[in-house]
Amino acid sequence: MRLFIALEPPQSLYDELCRALSFFQSLKHKGINWVRPENLHLTVNFIGEVAEHRVGELSRVIAQQVARYAPPVLKAEGIELFPYVSPRLVWLKLSGDSRDLMVLNRQLLSSLRELKIEADPKKLKLHVTLCRLKEAQSPDFERAVLSYEVPSEPQIWDTLSLYRSVLSPQGPRYDIIEQYNLNKRRNNAG
Repeated sequence: MRLFIALEPPQSLYDELCRALSFFQSLKHKGINWVRPENLHLTVNFIGEVAEHRVGELSRVIAQQVARYAPPVLKAEGIELFPYVSPRLVWLKLSGDSRDLMVLNRQLLSSLRELKIEADPKKLKLHVTLCRLKEAQSPDFERAVLSYEVPSEPQIWDTLSLYRSVLSPQGPRYDIIEQYNLNKRRNNAG
């Protein structure tokens, strides 16, 4: 099974991203693979292939780690083309107090290694992918993407999911295997 761990967007942001996707798709450009609304997420750890019989122990390790962290408070910075030169992705850039999330990413990676599961060690990038660009797009399309405004109030991201990714010619399908609530209280003292 091909697995990854991701945070679910808060409902109001999810709704806004669905509106953005609908608007961008209405521009009728070719060479774009759109992310389906049900696949919108912030990847915390990409795990890769794991034998199905190991999912239970993997889920327990994730639950143990998640219980130690408060949910991150993130805000939308805007929609970007990435990378800047010859962009291949359109994504929503996020920012905020992500220290706990960065530590959770590294702790999960360490816990997976203890289970002899080698997950992708790349540094966490705070973003939600909206589409993949298979060819260069027009300046008009790029301007429309870059000028699209997303509300930027800070929001709590409190649901983490373990996903199975099933690849197909029609695009990936993501199935939630387990969900975890990041409900540890925030320490406001500092």
